[in-house]
Amino acid sequence: MAEINEQNDLYPSMDDIEGLEDAILDREEDSLEREEDQDDATEGIGELGRSRRKNKRKGRKSRRKSNRKNAVRRSYNAGAKSTAVKTGLTKDLTSKGQFELRRQQLPPEVQKALKDARMQTVDTAIYTVKSIKDKSDIDLMEASDDKKAGRTNLNRAQLDSGKYLLLTDIILEYAHGSEEADNDPSDFAFGQFALPPAILNGTFEMTLGTKVIVPEISCAVFDDSDTSKRKFQYKLANPKWLKPSMDITPKLNMPKAVTGDDIHNPAVKVTLLGTVTEKA
Repeated sequence: MAEINEQNDLYPSMDDIEGLEDAILDREEDSLEREEDQDDATEGIGELGRSRRKNKRKGRKSRRKSNRKNAVRRSYNAGAKSTAVKTGLTKDLTSKGQFELRRQQLPPEVQKALKDARMQTVDTAIYTVKSIKDKSDIDLMEASDDKKAGRTNLNRAQLDSGKYLLLTDIILEYAHGSEEADNDPSDFAFGQFALPPAILNGTFEMTLGTKVIVPEISCAVFDDSDTSKRKFQYKLANPKWLKPSMDITPKLNMPKAVTGDDIHNPAVKVTLLGTVTEKA
């Protein structure tokens, strides 16, 4: 399987910047040329005068292009070394924006398929519902999982072949039945219950194969006290790639199982949000 190069700087290429500047310069020159043509017509300048002006325009454009290129290169090189600039590039970006910023990290064949419109990028929300009754340590996605509405939309805890997902957010929700007969988590109203202390005081971690995607962190990051975001959502400051055909293993580790007189068949739902590649 082709590797993702996550070492690439999160910074546009020089070619991208120069191409943008050339396009801006061309628009400026076109505007100036139209104005000068209007002046020529008004002043009644003949063909010889117009030819001379055209040659001057070419020289002016060449000088401006050279000067702008030098200025862009100086600014680019300074920005490429600036932590502040790189941090600013990622601020408040959507999942799609984060994906585009990291597109060059994808395998070459995937980049080409996206460029040729044989593949596209789409929003995704992968989820799995798991019972946590009488459990304190739970694998939230397992190789034995099969797609089933209300349970999971992922087979074998792996992305399908050819799909690459940039994970930007993780949501952890909790629910339980109102009586012992309520034992089907697919019927539960996830997101309506506050996370119980057993979960909040526990930890969450996630791996892709043997690679750490999210290290062991406090489940308090999923608390719903921050009203500026969706409830129970943890936004990754450092989005991570999930590659196809590799085990995605989020784990919940609690100090003790969730219990209570009015708590029947407790369960959790983990949702992975991001942007994924799909066939066009």
